[in-house]
Amino acid sequence: MTVARRLALVFPGFEPIPVEAHCARFIREAKKNAPVFDMEIAASEPVFDRETVSTGDFTINASGAGWRTDTEIVLYGLGDLNDIYAERGAILRVISGLAALADFVATGTFFRFVRTSWRYGLFFLYPVALFLAAVLIGIAVARWLPGGWEFRWVAGLVAFALALWLASAKMHFLLMMDDWACARDMARGGRTEIVERIDQVAADIDRRIASADVDEVLFAAHSFGAITAVLGLERVLGRMRKLPESGLLTTGSSLLKVALHPAARKLRKAVEAVVTSPVDWIDVQSLTDPINFYGSDPRKALGIVAGTGPHIMRVRFRNQLTDRSYRAIKRNFFRVHRQFVYASEKRTHYSFHAILCGPQRLSEIAAAGGLAARWPASGVTEARQP
Repeated sequence: MTVARRLALVFPGFEPIPVEAHCARFIREAKKNAPVFDMEIAASEPVFDRETVSTGDFTINASGAGWRTDTEIVLYGLGDLNDIYAERGAILRVISGLAALADFVATGTFFRFVRTSWRYGLFFLYPVALFLAAVLIGIAVARWLPGGWEFRWVAGLVAFALALWLASAKMHFLLMMDDWACARDMARGGRTEIVERIDQVAADIDRRIASADVDEVLFAAHSFGAITAVLGLERVLGRMRKLPESGLLTTGSSLLKVALHPAARKLRKAVEAVVTSPVDWIDVQSLTDPINFYGSDPRKALGIVAGTGPHIMRVRFRNQLTDRSYRAIKRNFFRVHRQFVYASEKRTHYSFHAILCGPQRLSEIAAAGGLAARWPASGVTEARQP
């Protein structure tokens, strides 16, 4: 049975860009993706709201041979969470980021990363390696540069600072420091601004679902956004007696980044609520991406015995892109990580935009292990207008 009307609640990752840019990217990539899946797509102009939480709301009208699906996209702009950390001075950002990394080691969380997905352990060590490289550069300059010790000491500090600046400009070092600081705070509940913002998002989700007249509600999250999506979904499950048919799509998820921390009891409880509910959950992973927990099962990794989800879907970006496109991105692992929410150039069993905008229900996609090779005709000639 196909979908005529859908509500999709979309949660982006930890990216320092405004909701307007997220909406523009979604629409651009959905239109690029449409011909690959034999779709025609029209998008309404996004309406932005910042009264309580930053959102972009627009409708995607997708159609193909014998079907039409109207999807209301509500995209939650959580860039202000980035701002909480990025607005601080560089020295404080580095110190708090390193302190967060030390916290993850001291609590044993890093070792759980390695046990769950060893590639993620390497990603954890990446900013540490960048920092140590900058330290070694500073020491080398101070030791080998000719002149008095005062001059060499200052030159070493300058070299250290320049190395960190370069690591931030080219390799996102400061963004990673903020990312780990935020992950630590989310695990420990250490910042009231973050707790309040997640509560505001959850309240907005409640309001939208309560008034929705749709065939399906989808929670769709990329990377760090999976944490907000799961917490929001748990709240809906606890408050609504009768929930519309709903699904959860997590792609390149960073859920375990926080949930494996011993202090993240609230998040683990939310995961348990989701996997023991009727909600279908697809977790999309890629071996090419070092920033996701490839090969993991979130329920099993967290020691949750009850429940049956999620359905694990593995993708190879090489199979979705032309050779030229794949070569252009494969050495930039942040760009590879974003490929989960970018357009495909070849039709495969996974496409972020085809799942959110196409006629198939998430439950059917989960049961089949991926998107259909051809869209089923729905018999819908005119969907109800939003």
